Amino acid sequence: MYGENLPAWILAFYYLIVLTTFVMALACIIKRRMIIASAITIVLLLVIQIISILYGIDRASNHNELDHFLLSLSQKETWSIFVGAGCLYIVLWWIILLRKKQENRSPVQN
Repeated sequence: MYGENLPAWILAFYYLIVLTTFVMALACIIKRRMIIASAITIVLLLVIQIISILYGIDRASNHNELDHFLLSLSQKETWSIFVGAGCLYIVLWWIILLRKKQENRSPVQN
């Protein structure tokens, strides 16, 4: 039941992004900024990881994790749509967070 895997550096980069997102969302909650959005982000991070692992177990031996996800997405499988929507939410959360940080750092213009 061993199949292809993504290269280790891609997985390391992916999990670094996941860890960074988790820490930033937790920091936002502690600082009382974007509390609800950050809590949703943390829950989605955990749920997406669990769902991806559970549904990735039964992938074909000639597919890596990304191939399996994209194939499942093209077949409109519910789990892949949920994971894709969750990832999109997390990307949007990052965009909003970075814009808010940018606004806070901008000098006040008269």
